[in-house]
Amino acid sequence: MANRFPLIANSSVNQIQELAAGDNLDLTSSGISSVGNIFSVGVITATSFVGNLTGTASTATASTISFGLSGTPNVTVGVITAVSASFSGNVNVTGISTFRGVHFNGGSALREKVNVTAGKLSDNTNINLENGMVHLFTTTETTTSTPNIRVSASTSLDSVMAVGDTVSVTIITTTAAAAYSAHITIDGSAVTEKWLNGTSPTTGGSSGNDVYSFQIIKTASATYTVLATRTNFA
Repeated sequence: MANRFPLIANSSVNQIQELAAGDNLDLTSSGISSVGNIFSVGVITATSFVGNLTGTASTATASTISFGLSGTPNVTVGVITAVSASFSGNVNVTGISTFRGVHFNGGSALREKVNVTAGKLSDNTNINLENGMVHLFTTTETTTSTPNIRVSASTSLDSVMAVGDTVSVTIITTTAAAAYSAHITIDGSAVTEKWLNGTSPTTGGSSGNDVYSFQIIKTASATYTVLATRTNFA
């Protein structure tokens, strides 16, 4: 056990024990300045943990933690990719989970990020899902538009979805009768939507907000089933 834990500059380790022979504990790369009790059998690599990480993870791999986890997530099994995730209480993960702008609040409110644009959809047709799954445009529309759904300018939706995955996208516009969206594109390519009752929009609402909901199911490479609805709220 000699030299198993080298000194780490500007850090304090109060108690480290129960590591299996041959396992590594690397705290130097993450810049951790203070560690309380760590009880582990296996390899721990931390990029950013805030709060207590508890639970049974003896056979788990918890990796690719981006932008940090806060609260008390209970990781059972799986790989977590988190973007702006905040946890309070227990989160049990089995498989692969991606959290983007979602807040779990210990069984209280489940909050999701809405991307609010002080403009028109027709002037901002790229719907970047890295900013959220719900997009609200607060300026009254003036013309038709074709939203383009993608993750970002550099990341396609196709690249982050596996066959059999689905995403739900909501677009909310401030209505005008001459303004509506009869089609969407995904990663810049046209798709064939299946509209509720078989009828695509031919006009916008006379007042209030038009809400477009798209259930996108990946069935093959760059191939999707898209279930679409438009509802007016006035």
